[in-house]
Amino acid sequence: MQKPVFYQPPNMNNVNSSEQQYLAQMNYFRNKRRYERNELIKTGIIIGTTLIMSLFVQILVVLGLQMSPYYSVYTESSLFQNAFNIIAVDICSLLIPFFIMSRILKKRYQGDLIPKKSLGKVTAFAWVSLGMGGCVGANFIAAFVISLFKQFGYKLTQPEYNDPSSIIECIVVVFSTAVAPAIFEEFAMRCCTLGALRKYGKGFAVVAVSIVFGLIHQNVIQFVFAFCVGMILGYITVVTDSIVPAILIHGFNNFISVLNDIIKYFAKTDLSEYVSSSLYIMWIILAIWGAIYLIVKKQIIPKRQSKLREPYALSFGAKLLCLLPGFLLPFLIMIYFTTKTIVPIT
Repeated sequence: MQKPVFYQPPNMNNVNSSEQQYLAQMNYFRNKRRYERNELIKTGIIIGTTLIMSLFVQILVVLGLQMSPYYSVYTESSLFQNAFNIIAVDICSLLIPFFIMSRILKKRYQGDLIPKKSLGKVTAFAWVSLGMGGCVGANFIAAFVISLFKQFGYKLTQPEYNDPSSIIECIVVVFSTAVAPAIFEEFAMRCCTLGALRKYGKGFAVVAVSIVFGLIHQNVIQFVFAFCVGMILGYITVVTDSIVPAILIHGFNNFISVLNDIIKYFAKTDLSEYVSSSLYIMWIILAIWGAIYLIVKKQIIPKRQSKLREPYALSFGAKLLCLLPGFLLPFLIMIYFTTKTIVPIT
């Protein structure tokens, strides 16, 4: 009876040194690629879990409010509504979960948690102007998406809030809409999340964080606008290595949306269309100046470092696919909430 033949590895003593070196190098590259892939998958799952926890905390806090005796006060008071939003959304749902995430992923950070490179005043203003011009463009893209929904017979509904009825309420509305989201959302996105992904490539990190920025808004239409704005804010943060321009752009952009309520209170009339149009024109002009200034100063496009791509490095698309397992459930949740916020046009 013939004995079975088993696979025998090649005798490395019979392989010349150059072939041994080549095989060892290929094995090293495979292991490094596998390590980067697994690390990205874990990072995506942690970020996706943070998104889910952010939404869960927000729902939990809202349910607690609805069961409390103060819910009637909330529905009638603009001051209470906006103060509650700062606590429930900005602090409890964004600041705390994403800060915890940053501590879990702290080994992936290559620099400080908060990028704070000092910029000159003129340079900073040029970046803010350029970013605001990009936000104006993002508004047109979002308006186009809304028009597409309307063509199919649907419109987007928004939560209704009471108009401010005092100077104090106007101040709180501005803080709740423009100041607090600009600080806390930028900390969560352009500090915590961008910092965790930056080591895998700046361009990849900007795109990935823009997806996360869109997902926290939990609506397909708002996702489009937030993704476009996120690309702008992420790029500026990466190029300047400072979070300050992104916070200012975010704040100015949000302030335009709340300006209508402020005008109604002080002027007792609705002039928002004229004021908003004037501001958009102003920012477009300033954006053109900012672009020219930054081009002349050779700052708008970062200098490319002569760094060779590692042979084991994953492609851009492969990196995004590694994040998919962690982002899948947040995407499904966003689609579900979108179906609850769009209604047929009657």
